[in-house]
Amino acid sequence: MLESKSITHQGLVRERNEDSLVNNESLGLWVIADGVGGNAHGDVASQLVVQTIERSVRQGADLGTALIKSNEVITSAVQRQPELVGMATTAVACHFHGHQFELAWVGDSRAYLIDSNGIYQLTRDHNRANQLLETGEIEADEFRDHPGQHELTQALGQMSLERIPKNLGELHEGDFLLLCTDGLTGVMTDEAIYKVVQESKTIDAAADVLLSEVLDGGAPDNVTFSLIQFCEETNKIKASDFKNVPQFTNNKLTIANNYRRPFDQNAYIKHCKKRPMLLALIIFSICFLLFFM
Repeated sequence: MLESKSITHQGLVRERNEDSLVNNESLGLWVIADGVGGNAHGDVASQLVVQTIERSVRQGADLGTALIKSNEVITSAVQRQPELVGMATTAVACHFHGHQFELAWVGDSRAYLIDSNGIYQLTRDHNRANQLLETGEIEADEFRDHPGQHELTQALGQMSLERIPKNLGELHEGDFLLLCTDGLTGVMTDEAIYKVVQESKTIDAAADVLLSEVLDGGAPDNVTFSLIQFCEETNKIKASDFKNVPQFTNNKLTIANNYRRPFDQNAYIKHCKKRPMLLALIIFSICFLLFFM
């Protein structure tokens, strides 16, 4: 069984919230989109993307196909409405089948696996800093604070990818999947996120503390995230389940106050006495049939 909590917040600096999300537990689908700041109508782009992905998955598409379709929707919208030129958005989406999930993304919105052993980033940012890290032009300790963190190399609406990057995984009892925009990771370190999730008693409490930490850190950007947890379904039978059970006694409906009832010895003896009579009747019937056949 999957439980989730999703939050989106304008932050403390931005004039409007350009993030959008889908939290569809019945479909097993979660999508986070971050409208690109500085471009026109990032909020429109992010909304178009999450709606298109949700509709495409409902119609049977995989996430890669859904993301490509959402890129086409943005392109078509710009062609029809020139005032939308320049709009773009990042997106990260996961689709669950039971406890297994498919993950796909474009841009620098991220997905993390959080379990008892640690926190692991499942996506790779499409930005200049990550590009420089992969080519060895900067070191790992320079990556987090490098100005290239804010220079996207891919976004829906301005995408040149031949293939949508995808990942497959699964959650086990107590594991979490976190989808988030850089409004969260730009303020909190991975270690801080892990500590909050592990120390919180409920998924709702964890989400509330994450948002509180971002706000305390100044929330310079919109912040949006979905926290998803897998829990095994257990249908344990308890003694209390048998209390007040309706029963028929002497053709009347009564309510049993206790789930344990005393053994009725007389009824058992009466039942056993009937067995020889029944056996004799069966033997007599067989003999009668054999004699007259």
